[in-house]
Amino acid sequence: METELKLKVAQPDLARLRQHPLLTDHATGVSVEHELHDIYYDTPNLSLWNSGLTLRVRADAGMWIQTVKTAAQSSAALHERGEWESRLDGPEPEPAQLARQIKSTRIADLLQAPGLARRLQPVFDNTTRRTTWPICLPDGQMVECTLDTGDLHAGGNNGAIGELEFELKHGNPAQLFELALALQEDIPLEIANDSKAARGYALLHSESVRPVKAARIHLKKKIRMEDALQFIGLNCLRQMEANVPGVLKQNVESLHQMRVGLRRLRALLDMFDDIAPLPAPIHDSLKWLTGELSATREWDVLAGSTIPEIQGEDLSELRRLAEKRAQALHLEMLQVLRQPRYTQLILQLNGWFYGRQWRSVAALPKSSPLASPARGAMVPLLRKTQRRLHRRIAGLDESDAPARHRVRIAAKKSRYAAEFFHDLLPAKQAKPYIRQLEVVQEILGHLNDLAVAQTLLRKFADSREAMYALGYVTAAAVKESQRLHGALAAIDRMKALG
Repeated sequence: METELKLKVAQPDLARLRQHPLLTDHATGVSVEHELHDIYYDTPNLSLWNSGLTLRVRADAGMWIQTVKTAAQSSAALHERGEWESRLDGPEPEPAQLARQIKSTRIADLLQAPGLARRLQPVFDNTTRRTTWPICLPDGQMVECTLDTGDLHAGGNNGAIGELEFELKHGNPAQLFELALALQEDIPLEIANDSKAARGYALLHSESVRPVKAARIHLKKKIRMEDALQFIGLNCLRQMEANVPGVLKQNVESLHQMRVGLRRLRALLDMFDDIAPLPAPIHDSLKWLTGELSATREWDVLAGSTIPEIQGEDLSELRRLAEKRAQALHLEMLQVLRQPRYTQLILQLNGWFYGRQWRSVAALPKSSPLASPARGAMVPLLRKTQRRLHRRIAGLDESDAPARHRVRIAAKKSRYAAEFFHDLLPAKQAKPYIRQLEVVQEILGHLNDLAVAQTLLRKFADSREAMYALGYVTAAAVKESQRLHGALAAIDRMKALG
């Protein structure tokens, strides 16, 4: 299993990167250059790619090598994948030969399926100039540094390649992020979320992006609290970063799911704040990213949900204006995600989680809640989220939109906390609690959308359509608020978790 950190490098910065002292001064050997030609094979219906596999045949210095890889299991930016390879006599792949190396029955069966070799055909290729050299980090860890430049060719479409890859030979992967952060101070870098294979398939079909929802969190019964924090945090980061390609293509649902991942991450960090506080600069950058995503999402909801629900008038022109505002903000998001601050944030968060940088010393004190089994240590944190929710419900004026929004935030944090530790909670207790919080969130979310719509619609004060819509959503908010009291009372009656 290889562990890699991949970063995009703009073409004008490639020469400067090759000469950067952080890479040249720590080199333990001379660089080696290869001219590589890769051909990716699949069936006409792309059965390998749809099954989470890629099959590549590489020509390198007169040799032919076939490689199969699994889809990356990754945190943000850090890729871990299964990889198997074998020599060939020519460019035609022999998948059954690879299958003999693979312990996974599912993968082996796919590669030796009857007739697969006959159905394989080239789907795209790339030509790459690869420079590789070993570097030794100050703590003694060995990293293979690879710089790839070249072009992808797929179905008449081309894409430039400019990638810097760090492959960890052994040790703590947190050091990869420290190295990348140090480089980024001088050279603009971006997180490379897609492999060359993923980019090739995207070029081949200009395939639509798939928004990525949160993956279910499975915690072992005896997991320590520190391990749970790391595992859950990386799960949230994975959701955020997996949706970046969709956000760059201005996909509305991808932006929504990236924002959900960010909200989950902030809820986790808030939950652990007393025992694992996040450094203030990273916290500030998280707030910055939240603000950028939220502004875009508000116009998406107005144009895509709120206005279409309004009856009694033709509001097509108003919707067009709202969509125009949303599209402008989506274009601005492209620049946000390409800012050095965004790349720095993702690298810092990965370094914080992988390096367990909440520790003030190398080993946790035995008295630390983080050193304790999560099953017991989670209880005070879960109850902290519940107490906050109950306090906000108790003091709520249900006609006060900002106060309702604060209850909504508290309900989300309590729900996310219960979902994070679902496997360690009694199912009969956790499931109804989460379901009831979902009901409350749905009502409060709709009320918040209506309140935001009132603010946004006032920006079109000279529009008769907007004034009609404003009156409609104001009345709808009054009607929707009538559902809220009973839902909140049901939450108040539920027992504390843990």
